[in-house]
Amino acid sequence: MHESTEQKILGLIGLAARAGQILYGKKSLRSYIKSYQNKKLIIIPRDTGARVKLDIIKHCEIFDVPYIEINKNKFEFAKLLGKVNVSIIGIKNENIVEGILKLISSGGVL
Repeated sequence: MHESTEQKILGLIGLAARAGQILYGKKSLRSYIKSYQNKKLIIIPRDTGARVKLDIIKHCEIFDVPYIEINKNKFEFAKLLGKVNVSIIGIKNENIVEGILKLISSGGVL
């Protein structure tokens, strides 16, 4: 993924965080993945633990939910969200999800 595309994606994630449109935690994310919301997106920092990452990716694949792995570690990612430590998030706002997916399809990798 190009650096400018990643910066735009991080900007949209920051916007979602400020708007309170982010889900954290394995239970919340599993419910979100199974929900009937039309547009969903899971975002995973590069150094997320293998067990947690595989569990969430497995659920994403079962329920056909897109996910991306960003080139940030958990602490850089958490700082962007105003948290201390975050491993995986889901974005609740469908417009932001659509914007990120559009950026990825136009020049990034899903």
